[in-house]
Amino acid sequence: MEKPGTRGSDEAFYRLVKAAGEAILKLLGVAPGLRYDIHADTLKAKRVSPDIVAIPSTGDGNTVIMEFQGYHDPFIRFRVTASMVLYCSQEKRVPAILPAIIFTERSIEQSALPLEISDISGQYQVRGRFKEVVLEDYTEEQLLSLDPHLVVLAPYTLPTNMAKDDLGRKVRGWGDLVRELYPQEQSHDQIDLLALFLLNRFRQLTREEVVAMLNFDLADTAAGQALINMGRQEGRQEGRQEGRQEGRQEGIHQGLLDDAREAVLDVLESRFLVVPLPLAALINQLDDPVTLRALRKRAATVSSIEDFREGMEQIRGN
Repeated sequence: MEKPGTRGSDEAFYRLVKAAGEAILKLLGVAPGLRYDIHADTLKAKRVSPDIVAIPSTGDGNTVIMEFQGYHDPFIRFRVTASMVLYCSQEKRVPAILPAIIFTERSIEQSALPLEISDISGQYQVRGRFKEVVLEDYTEEQLLSLDPHLVVLAPYTLPTNMAKDDLGRKVRGWGDLVRELYPQEQSHDQIDLLALFLLNRFRQLTREEVVAMLNFDLADTAAGQALINMGRQEGRQEGRQEGRQEGRQEGIHQGLLDDAREAVLDVLESRFLVVPLPLAALINQLDDPVTLRALRKRAATVSSIEDFREGMEQIRGN
């Protein structure tokens, strides 16, 4: 599985859905006019998470279980199916369910293993196919014509090699549109999400460039924290390279420790997408190779970040 980068998260998508749920449901082909209650669930039977569930307020329409997929995971359809089954188990009923996946890129969709589900009894309204959307297949105009609130996802409609001047003009227009669509207290959060998705799509952008494009301070935002994480990783890589080039024993030892810390973070990010900053800071303070090896093994087997954190405290205590 390709490592999911640190510039995006399911939490960000949940924040978008909470603010623009009707627009996201339109993108998934749900008939307009139906009212939905949208929330995030952790399916506790097997700790399958996160899941975003949209439940019809009136009882009409499909219950939508949706996933936002921004990295290569061959088993994404299996995970969504598991979420759907566990949801029915917890609710002790089988509603009309629409499993949906929003892929950011066509290559990510193509890397997912095929899967169809069906109810051979015909008694239940479980869809046999997933509703799938690939944002990269849309033009900006097509996306915004569905609903202007989808502007936060507009970065995925542009080619990744777009010239920065042209991209800057686009981004400034998106920022203006967000400020028009949302009241001030909500527009700050939505511009933060726009910055986060922008950085996810265009890896060559710097913090300063994003700030200039959006006229927005990222210091205390999710996008800003993502850049801090990236800077930390890049700094470690540069430090290792310098230490090895100079041939200093201290530099080599530090490089090995950095490798061990990054291995723990890589496993956690590949499984849970985002490592909370306080936890990442604790991991980066560790300087015992034996402890780091034990944590790397634990990261590969725990079912949640919370379980890893508890185990980390036990290992450090010993």
